[in-house]
Amino acid sequence: MISCTSALPGTGGQSVFPPTSTTPQVVSNGQSQTQVLTEIPLPTAAPDLKEINQLFPFLFPTQTATATAVPTLIPLPSATPKRCATPGQMVTGAIDSTNPYAGSIAYRVYLPPCYGADGRFYPTLYMLPGNIHTDAIWDELGMDETAEAAILNNTMPPFIIVMVSGGWLADNTSGGVGSYEQFFMEELIPAIEKAYCAWPDRSGRALGGMSRGGYWALELAFQYPDQFGSVGGHSASLYDFYAGPEINPQFTGVNNALGDLRIYFDIGENDGYMPNIRRLHEEMSAAGVAHEWVVNAGYHEDAYWRAHTPEYLAWYTAPWSRDRNTYPLCEQ
Repeated sequence: MISCTSALPGTGGQSVFPPTSTTPQVVSNGQSQTQVLTEIPLPTAAPDLKEINQLFPFLFPTQTATATAVPTLIPLPSATPKRCATPGQMVTGAIDSTNPYAGSIAYRVYLPPCYGADGRFYPTLYMLPGNIHTDAIWDELGMDETAEAAILNNTMPPFIIVMVSGGWLADNTSGGVGSYEQFFMEELIPAIEKAYCAWPDRSGRALGGMSRGGYWALELAFQYPDQFGSVGGHSASLYDFYAGPEINPQFTGVNNALGDLRIYFDIGENDGYMPNIRRLHEEMSAAGVAHEWVVNAGYHEDAYWRAHTPEYLAWYTAPWSRDRNTYPLCEQ
């Protein structure tokens, strides 16, 4: 029997396999002989793919070249913003209080590099002095230089620092009408926010102070937690006789609803005011009032506050964005 190869459909009966020759062979089964044709492949030249493709286009379909889109590389923004060419500045001034006993209360305002260039508000830190100090103390301790270096290095956002004197009011009044509290809340803050692009929102206000100023910072923030986002008492001199329980931070820190007010206490381990501030820390902890409590080596003195000024600034500025585009426009 002759072996045949089937042509693929559509080939017109032509085989797609190489041609072969047949050579007859005789096979004997002992009784009869049968002639069998054995296929012997003929030598062939290399197949012409072009010719095959013409005969059988369905075997090698034509591929249409298509353009491949090449993504355009967009440079990433630099991690370090352009350095501001205009340095920060310190502005001094005073407010003639409506309280006849207060007289003129001095202040100084640190304005960050390139202040006002983008037309947006700045978060603002208010810092109070001890009872033997003036508005110059935080300047003398290098707070503005520390802030300037951090802002230029983009480790802190640009912000305003208002350094306020205490004067007679801070040493001889508690709360209520005619007090330093009234001056600060009703005269100082409105005057600063009118004169400068100080962000008029609690999230943009922080308040702190040393010694007697630390007491005032806590008293004010615990009385007005809806007006400040953060408060720090640095070696705060907490005395029972400064004010009654309705406004004294030793009581309001536990009894008032402080919401999400950020609170920071620090003190030197050899500071004479340690007992009262530690007691407030323990009572607030027992009441579940969130706060940070830090005890460092040191005494109740300028050298202690100078050494820890960078830590204070880092804590106050932590919630504030370094992206200036996130701040509202100042319409001054």
